[in-house]
Amino acid sequence: MTFPQVVVLAIAGLALTSQAVAAQSGPTDTEHGRELAAKLCSNCHLVPDLPSNVGRPDVPSFAAIARKPNITPDRLEAAMVLPHPEMPGVPLTRAQIRNLAAFILSLK
Repeated sequence: MTFPQVVVLAIAGLALTSQAVAAQSGPTDTEHGRELAAKLCSNCHLVPDLPSNVGRPDVPSFAAIARKPNITPDRLEAAMVLPHPEMPGVPLTRAQIRNLAAFILSLK
């Protein structure tokens, strides 16, 4: 299965459970998302306001990801739930995923 197919399946799964999750998810916390990004993602992705963070040239910055025309919270969250081979799987709670996605999307 290719990465785009996996993302489509993940989005479909998120859509099917969105009502149940929405009741449990609560508001997002972009500051917590920034802290997670600094701790877990800054080895590869450029995270704004981290002085020692330079990111990897072959990996898009979070600001570049946020500016993609087709990016939505669901797509971004799905990419974190089912990461691609270049991105290691990091066990995150649903709230952490939502907070990280909210932080990334705040960089538009």
